[in-house]
Amino acid sequence: MSERRLFSTEAAAEYLSLSTSSFRTAVAPHCRKLHPVPGRVVWDRLDLDAWADGLSGRKPQLETVAQGTTPNPLDRFLT
Repeated sequence: MSERRLFSTEAAAEYLSLSTSSFRTAVAPHCRKLHPVPGRVVWDRLDLDAWADGLSGRKPQLETVAQGTTPNPLDRFLT
């Protein structure tokens, strides 16, 4: 089974262990709203993960293999 990629506002808040109002205040301004169909707003899991990575000071992890490139193992030594 594939991992879920798009989340409603409520599901995105739950994914990050936040209330919906906290999500709207703290996270939503820093992530892109996606509109797959008119009147529907969803949030990309990769953007949510990048926001969470920023909290801990980690560099966001890009899914480079999914983008068709091979990650360079030496990149982890660069700051």
